[in-house]
Amino acid sequence: MLISASAQDRDPLSKLPPPDSIKLSTVIEQVEGRPGFYGIESISFADGEYRIVYFMADGAEVRINYDAKTGASRPPRRGLFGN
Repeated sequence: MLISASAQDRDPLSKLPPPDSIKLSTVIEQVEGRPGFYGIESISFADGEYRIVYFMADGAEVRINYDAKTGASRPPRRGLFGN
């Protein structure tokens, strides 16, 4: 049985932020500048957003998304506050 790959599967760049996106280093700088910031646990990119999980100095976990085009932050679409 032959399964054809989608165009997205054939083009690995399609899963990355577009060339005109905000640089990831700019987003990281915003996160690291937050009062009480301790450290980043993970960063991923999907659906036009950088998805970041980080910890505060008091141990609180923060999940926040940044629009890759504008750099605007917003809560996750799913889970706590993003049902």
